[in-house]
Amino acid sequence: MGSYTRKRCDPIMRQSIRLGSIAGIPVGLNWGLLLIAAFYIFNLAAGILPAAVPGASTSSYWIAASIGIFLFFGSILAHELGHALVAQRNGIKVNAITLWFLGGVALLDKEADNPGAEFRIAIAGPAVSVALGALFGGLWLVASPMVGGTLFTFILGYLSIVNIGLAIFNMLPAAPLDGGRVLAAALWWRSGNKNTARANAAKAGEVVGTGFMGLGLLLFFIGGNGFITIFLGWFIRNGARHERQRAERQERVTTADLRASMQPLVAPINRGITVSGLEALSGAYDKPVAFPIAGPNGPSGIVSSISVHTTRPEERPHVFIAELIVPWDQFTSARVGEQMETILERARNSGKDHVLVYDEIGQQVGYVALNGFLSAAH
Repeated sequence: MGSYTRKRCDPIMRQSIRLGSIAGIPVGLNWGLLLIAAFYIFNLAAGILPAAVPGASTSSYWIAASIGIFLFFGSILAHELGHALVAQRNGIKVNAITLWFLGGVALLDKEADNPGAEFRIAIAGPAVSVALGALFGGLWLVASPMVGGTLFTFILGYLSIVNIGLAIFNMLPAAPLDGGRVLAAALWWRSGNKNTARANAAKAGEVVGTGFMGLGLLLFFIGGNGFITIFLGWFIRNGARHERQRAERQERVTTADLRASMQPLVAPINRGITVSGLEALSGAYDKPVAFPIAGPNGPSGIVSSISVHTTRPEERPHVFIAELIVPWDQFTSARVGEQMETILERARNSGKDHVLVYDEIGQQVGYVALNGFLSAAH
């Protein structure tokens, strides 16, 4: 299975062994890949190859199996490079590509900015797999009349089938699979709402994952081995659930009303006030407020009444609000009518996580700490 993601990888998908870099992208593998590769090689060398091509030496089976699995994981790497290189062409940094026991994942630095880029990045991986399937299939067609049913031709046919199978599986319309990303891009293009589109694609992923788990249980009941199918279904459903929750959380954050989210600015206060004094002043208001800090050349920053609750009660009489001030250089600005999504993007680009809000005539009217918004939007 090949895919790409913007979130931090789970531990089972993190790099344990660094292999190098391609096009400036760090490439590595998780140690679990070594175990599954050994299993695949054993399965080919001890079972599939002797049955398909009888009469070869034991060492030939093991060499052919090793080459076949090496090229198989090389194909998965190529699939991920398809995602990564197209992402780079669309202005998205790729932090790493990791091969692990269920395939591979490309870790992107940010999400696509438009449905077209989302589609191109998503389709690139399966397109590479189809191309490799056609290449190995073409080599099989050329080689078969010349050398017949040999280990060489079997491996070519095997690689053609697994690459085509990888593309078909990944194109299932269910996030977090590539087909789910394509579905999200189509829904995004149609509705104009990125987060709702991704949430709906993730819901489809939950359905597909549940279906795979049910199929695995059915295989158990009829005497087959359904463990891998169940695990795969669990992985898809779990990944889809996390993507849906994240998309829904982003939608809530990016559509938040700035006026309702901000702390109103009230009368300036002196930096020599203690937290206890701030607590007393804040008691006059029925909601969190922000106080500009008076200085000889005008306000020098802001302190929020919420800061009272970040200081232990026994320390409040002795701690001065000067230690809690947010200085002006940590602020970005916003207008009351601006969308939160626009403000968050500006904050990310500027590296600032505090907002000073202005009204329609340019007066400072509110303060927003973006820490919670930024973390929820990631």
